[in-house]
Amino acid sequence: MSSDVEVRAGAGAAGTLGRVRGLAYYLGAVLGTGVIALPALAYRAAGPASLAAWAALVAASVPIAWTFASLGRLLPDAGGVSTYVRRAFGEYWATASGWWFYLTIPLGIPASALFAGQYAAHALGAAHWVAVAVAAGIAGVVFGGVWAGVRSSSTLQLIVAGTILAVLLVAVGSGVPHADVSRLASAASVGWGGVGQSLALIVWAFAGWEAMSYLGAQFRDPRRDLGVVTASALVLVGGLYLALAVVSVLALGDGAGGDAPLASLLAFALGPVAPALTAALAVVLTLGVLTSYATGAAELGRSLGEAGSLPGWFGRGRHSLAAVTALSALGLGVLALGPDTTEVLVRLVTAAIVAVYAAGLAAAARILPARGERVMAGLGFVAVAGLAASCGWYLAWPAALAAAAAFRHARRRRTAGRPG
Repeated sequence: MSSDVEVRAGAGAAGTLGRVRGLAYYLGAVLGTGVIALPALAYRAAGPASLAAWAALVAASVPIAWTFASLGRLLPDAGGVSTYVRRAFGEYWATASGWWFYLTIPLGIPASALFAGQYAAHALGAAHWVAVAVAAGIAGVVFGGVWAGVRSSSTLQLIVAGTILAVLLVAVGSGVPHADVSRLASAASVGWGGVGQSLALIVWAFAGWEAMSYLGAQFRDPRRDLGVVTASALVLVGGLYLALAVVSVLALGDGAGGDAPLASLLAFALGPVAPALTAALAVVLTLGVLTSYATGAAELGRSLGEAGSLPGWFGRGRHSLAAVTALSALGLGVLALGPDTTEVLVRLVTAAIVAVYAAGLAAAARILPARGERVMAGLGFVAVAGLAASCGWYLAWPAALAAAAAFRHARRRRTAGRPG
């Protein structure tokens, strides 16, 4: 999950990005702290067969990322997905896509905090309630800082993304010498249902490909550079995520489904200090990432309120931030109910992400001028439709938000149609 609004706002002056810095921003949009826990969640759902889910998502990322890059070349706009949805399908669907983002990001904040909390609890040998307490502490620091006016700079975002990239490289390198292919033996015994459940969870790790649709305007030469940057990001992110998943399974076996698999991989290189160091790093990185999430969500809500897509209350003062804080507190309450509730929040978030991508790709298939680009958008839409099928009943969440957005949209139209 990425902090799209913050990355969008911090991309620098128009027309200044080259390939290297543009790639850094793209990686910053895609890489997130979810990777410290998602391989474990996927393994619990499907065991070694979860590798099929990772491979499928890497493959699906190609038409998705390429389509958003095509939109960035043709119609670069800071509004991102909602701009293209509005152009293709009108105001209602643009409103719905905005609601999917705004009302789901706050649920991802406590889930992300718990990922770090699990590493802290693992290092201490403590129970689940300690992980929840750490998550609550992280969320408290994040929202306390945002209410006090702290903002996450674009430089900090890039440092966080670079650190995550470096940690993943070290973890993969540490685990390779301990890989044992015999641990794949049980993969065939897992049904496709388990693989589908894995898909629905790890969509989170690949959220952010839409960033190129609004970063396009920041490049000095979008038509020349966007293709190179997108291809490079696909190779780096897809290759690294897949390598991490494979090495986790082959080197850790059933330990790949533990609370802190990244710490277990790093222990091969760092020894007994790995759990404490990984926990500290997870907490620090999560604080930086979640500050971006919270700030971006609050700004998005304020923008939707000012535009009338949400009630005007959200566009006044710091009301949007108050709503984000309340929704995140609700998410923390869900996490406190038990260890299995983490997956509930993750699935709600990924269902909304899938809905946003479906709307964006459908819009691209309608407005992109070249036949090849529309075909690529269609392939991306088919891939996302497959991901949507894996979400199951969790699609009720974006469906409910879409229904509420429809009610809001109809009410606005009736109000606008009344004579003075």
